[in-house]
Amino acid sequence: MQFESLLFLVCLVGLCALFWSFPSRWQTLRKVILLVASYGFYGLLDWRFPVFLLLATVSAYVCGAYLLKFEGERPRRGRPIVIGYVAVCIVLLFIFKYLTFFAGSFASVFGQQGPTFRLLLPIGLSFYLFMSVSYVIDCYRKTITKTPTLLDFSVYVGFFPHLVAGPIDRARNFIPQLSSIGIFDSGLFTEGLRQMLYGYFKKLVIADNLNVIVGAVWSSYDQQNSLVILVGAIAYSIQIYTDFSGYSDIAIGTGKLFGIRMMRNFSFPYFSRTVSEFWRGWHISLTSWFTEYLYIPLGGNRKGTRRTIFNTLIVFTLCGLWHGANWTFVVWGFLCGVLFIPLLLNAGSKARWKSTPLQLNAVNIGHMMLVFGGITLCWIFFRSDSLAQAFDILRCLVVNVGRPVSFGFISITMAPVFFLLLLMFVCMEWAGHSRDFGLLFVQGKPRLYRWSVYVVLLFAIFFYFHSGDGQFIYQNF
Repeated sequence: MQFESLLFLVCLVGLCALFWSFPSRWQTLRKVILLVASYGFYGLLDWRFPVFLLLATVSAYVCGAYLLKFEGERPRRGRPIVIGYVAVCIVLLFIFKYLTFFAGSFASVFGQQGPTFRLLLPIGLSFYLFMSVSYVIDCYRKTITKTPTLLDFSVYVGFFPHLVAGPIDRARNFIPQLSSIGIFDSGLFTEGLRQMLYGYFKKLVIADNLNVIVGAVWSSYDQQNSLVILVGAIAYSIQIYTDFSGYSDIAIGTGKLFGIRMMRNFSFPYFSRTVSEFWRGWHISLTSWFTEYLYIPLGGNRKGTRRTIFNTLIVFTLCGLWHGANWTFVVWGFLCGVLFIPLLLNAGSKARWKSTPLQLNAVNIGHMMLVFGGITLCWIFFRSDSLAQAFDILRCLVVNVGRPVSFGFISITMAPVFFLLLLMFVCMEWAGHSRDFGLLFVQGKPRLYRWSVYVVLLFAIFFYFHSGDGQFIYQNF
């Protein structure tokens, strides 16, 4: 069951009605309803997936409960438990996600054919294993000091809005909210609906139509002018943002319908003036996870510039590998780390930009364009099927300047209307850039103004609903 399907929306309405129909004192029943719905949602994707989810949940819960038995700060007896659990999670990810990839790469070195089989990869495995690992480490660090009930922890790991593609919530923030799950907050419920509407608009209208442009350019880039290839690359930069942040808005908005605030995942990254700002606003739950559980333990920026650069490259390379079993993701991650180096060599630059207000002036716009350009070049590797294709696209971007410019091979339904909606989206993003998500800019506006915006978004969603293939990009990771 996909978020963008009519079946999901119908089931969501029914689940909300059932959830809030019980008295507030029946909190346990409400949690059971969420848990059963989450496992049912996951089981509809594949009946075997809930088995993996259950094993990950129970094993993390047992490890956490054992670690919290010890008194004192980070007891030595608990360290083997943490190391063992993390090692098991890494092995599981390796087997299900990377085994055939590395086996094929190793075989190709000796001119042999790689394995032809593919193991079942449970959707969302990378996400809920990372949530489980963060819980176990937090128990070891005593960031979490009290063992939750198994029901609360199961809801945390399996909560269906963040199960398939995040956000990667932390137990220390998520589980305490379950104690007040019986209290209905009309303001939060309305905000959830608003955020879902914005997420559907970003995904179904913006991302899916840009996918038409990107697909057309990528399938014929060697025959296109450099300008056309550049437009395709820019379109993919916007597509992956609207696709993934759209998913996150739908997921977070859905959580608010049940009184749960999940971790923010995006903060207008393309308005960033530095690479550091970009990664503070892009896939926040993942980048903060790598920062907290890998970068800082490696030494962070506490051991000199060279070590900081090394740690940064390691973290971004592994972040790239996390996204998928392909060398394109590894190179993408490494290049993103390389973009950080000038900032690391100029320590004062980061602090200077933090104190500079985000305004529409020549300096800010110029730096936004530089960051966007660098990130866009990196996205070429992310989108390509192989390193050979990525480098060939970069080559054509340079040498195809003499080819005729034509966009006639791209077919978008009502193209003028779409590009008008795209411009409207950019304006909404800027208007709401100081808030949690773009559509919140309507808060405080007259009712007629607010509902005019809602109606336009709804009309656009219904009109373009069948334009794209519907699948969210990050469901593949």
